[in-house]
Amino acid sequence: MRSVRPVVRPLIAALLALSCVVLVAATAQASVQKIQHPSSRTDRAVSHSLAVSITGVGPQQWATSKTSTVTVSGTLSNHTGSTLRGILVQLQWYPLTFLTRSGMDSFASGGPVSLQYGQETLQTVGDTTLGPALPNGATTHWTVSFNLSQAFLASGYPQTLGDYPLQVVATSATNGYQGTSRTFLPYWTGTGSATPLKVGWIWPLIDTPQQGACPQTLATNSLAGSFAANGRLSTLLNAGLQWASSDDLTWAIDPALLSDAKVMTRDYFTGGNAECTDRNSLRASAAAKSWLSELAGTAGQPAFLTPYANVDASALSHAGLNADLTSAYQLGDTVASNILPSTFGSSADGTGTGTALAAAWPAGGTADADTLTSLARSGGINTVVLNSGELPTSTPPYDNALARTKTSTGASMSALLADSGITAILGSASASSSAGAQFGAAQDLLAQTAMMVAEGPNAPSRSLVVAPPAGWDPSPAEAAELLSLTKHAPWLQVADLGTLATATAKLPVERLPDRRVSGDELGASDGYVNKLRSLDANVTQFESLLSDPPKSYLTTLATAVAVTQSSAWRGRGSPGGWLAQTELTSYITDLQNTVKLIPVKKILLAGTSGGTLASVQNGLDQFYLPGKGLAIAVRMGASAELGSSLTVTSPATAIVVNPGMTGSIRLVLHATTIGTTTLRLQLLAKDGSPLTWPLASEPLSVEVTRFGRLILVIIFGALGVLVLATVLRLRRKRRRVGVGETGDDAAGDTGTRTDSRAHAGGTG
Repeated sequence: MRSVRPVVRPLIAALLALSCVVLVAATAQASVQKIQHPSSRTDRAVSHSLAVSITGVGPQQWATSKTSTVTVSGTLSNHTGSTLRGILVQLQWYPLTFLTRSGMDSFASGGPVSLQYGQETLQTVGDTTLGPALPNGATTHWTVSFNLSQAFLASGYPQTLGDYPLQVVATSATNGYQGTSRTFLPYWTGTGSATPLKVGWIWPLIDTPQQGACPQTLATNSLAGSFAANGRLSTLLNAGLQWASSDDLTWAIDPALLSDAKVMTRDYFTGGNAECTDRNSLRASAAAKSWLSELAGTAGQPAFLTPYANVDASALSHAGLNADLTSAYQLGDTVASNILPSTFGSSADGTGTGTALAAAWPAGGTADADTLTSLARSGGINTVVLNSGELPTSTPPYDNALARTKTSTGASMSALLADSGITAILGSASASSSAGAQFGAAQDLLAQTAMMVAEGPNAPSRSLVVAPPAGWDPSPAEAAELLSLTKHAPWLQVADLGTLATATAKLPVERLPDRRVSGDELGASDGYVNKLRSLDANVTQFESLLSDPPKSYLTTLATAVAVTQSSAWRGRGSPGGWLAQTELTSYITDLQNTVKLIPVKKILLAGTSGGTLASVQNGLDQFYLPGKGLAIAVRMGASAELGSSLTVTSPATAIVVNPGMTGSIRLVLHATTIGTTTLRLQLLAKDGSPLTWPLASEPLSVEVTRFGRLILVIIFGALGVLVLATVLRLRRKRRRVGVGETGDDAAGDTGTRTDSRAHAGGTG
């Protein structure tokens, strides 16, 4: 039995340093204390401040020529440490639009107001005074409106397609605290004023992979909350299903998530160690079962699969582990077609309606031409989704998601460029963010699309790919709001990724570098990929040992390997990757060490040739292995010391040793000289490759005497002489006995006759 070596899960906790609050004494002559608050992209309370948040723009989130009054609403929170009175809330704008998206970014971050004719000072167009006192720590709501039509008339500027700046400033009359928040007012000048922008959503169902080699076991129970009502994955699925048809969403699904959810539909375990012990037992999850059932509603909708566990394709390609990338795609296809056959078909080749795309979304949105070659060969990929900065726009100087590129072998591939700025906006607000931050993200996305149209209203049709972060966590309200905006904004036209990919067919080719290693890749700086290579070799060697193993078990091992290669372990996720890798390494090592040679220290070879038996013990009958364990098929190799005349012949065919049993292999030894030689016995896989763990190899001392045959001759000769001598002695003894008996008889007869004669003579 192997020793128990529990693997302790590292506890990773970030220690947050609490800084001391510096109290600034306000003098009687102090001017207004201006606190520049987070823009629409962020929203957090600042100590000793007046925090303003914008939570709505109405009557809808953009204006048109029919809009007369614009109403802006939000919240005001007092973090100053004292009660505030007489708070004036002012709404400011300027009747000119932004020229560029970079100008909008600067404004949202608190920078200058750079509009069509340069930097401007915002004008107050509406205000309100909050009557009641606002105690420290309290939050109140506010609303300010202004007449848009009159504001335009008063300015003398015409209404223009694009984005107008909006700013809310709140000032306390009693102690001079001030807070500010900014957002945008998109303006649409009417049908026919610009070519609509085509928008394609990627809707990700991706999470941290949870399964290792232990059956029915997840690393953590984090998915339970995510599948529950209003959990991350539940929110994404519900919002996606609600808007999938109207927004032409394209689902991006990690098959590992499907597999993890399937595990949770039955009683399952979490935690544990490489021995598959010390696990927490949990009941089947009704939420996971419901989630999988609802996911079947994606049938017939555009979708594509990531490789299993969303492995880091770039890292595997650069490390030469393309076989693992191929395995991850094959494994993913198998899992998806088994769990979602209506979406991905019985062989994961689509539903027959072309909705399953041969698309890849590499981790981080980056790839080089070598990686594209690996994706094409391993996964049959013909469309790749990259960050917008990876390739030049096909309609300069205007942004466009459509592009075309080539692999390192020259094969053409469609490229869809996901807008990096919008990805960052979506990632800036989550379900735990304030209402102001969530509104700000949605309004910012809407304004960015309006700016793209306004930059080139008469340019040829262009496209935008919206790709949230893979681990995106919106609230139900935010997810629904975003999808509603892209559906209903009059300057946008929804499209699925397949349609956009087809539109790239005639575009000029833009080349990616043949090889470019990103610092974000697995193993880029910590040697992680080198450990992956070693683990990969160990697993492959262990599999080569097995005799006709169950396919399900090989799938389990492939799953566990893919999990160690997941792109989830990039950056801050690195500790999880090291843990998964360490546990799988320990699992394989422990199993390998149950297959071992039974050592024989020394044998005597009495002559120039002879034979001996080498025994192999198969300990693969552990409780967490399938059935009653795993049979092995092994051969035996042996090598003598350098210069030794001893040679060893072993059978060329492998023997099968059942779990828990011992098998023997006969070795034939030949020697031409006498002396002692140390052999190294080595277990071999059935293909003849050596099994390299320590207990698969043992030394064997062989003493060659060459006196064996002579001793046998002498022994048999001596036995022959002994037998011959014994026979001769017996014959001699018999002869002596025979002669003695004859002499006595003769003497008796003579005496009788003499006596007779004497008697006769006497008588005469």
